Amino acid sequence: MGWDVIIHSAAGVLSLVLGGLMVFEVFPWATDAFSIMMVIAFVSALIISWWTKSWVRGHFLAMAPIVGIGFGYVGVPYGFLAAYGLLALRLAILSTGDLCR
Repeated sequence: MGWDVIIHSAAGVLSLVLGGLMVFEVFPWATDAFSIMMVIAFVSALIISWWTKSWVRGHFLAMAPIVGIGFGYVGVPYGFLAAYGLLALRLAILSTGDLCR
């Protein structure tokens, strides 16, 4: 397993945890930490997809929360919450294995 996969997986798991802290407003810095981890997961997904030439549908869903983060920083209400919801949806679909092909 390459470092790109480890970085992508760790960023995804940390995003899920930090997103939960953000949604429940546990720590004020959780929004920025969630956003940073999502950007790392997004960039690593792009790199992995480009490097392996495997543009699977699941990668596009994994990249979707970046849109919510962008909306959140622009000031759109619930932008960050939408990003976390898309991440949770992606992980729920991943657990079924339907988009891994």
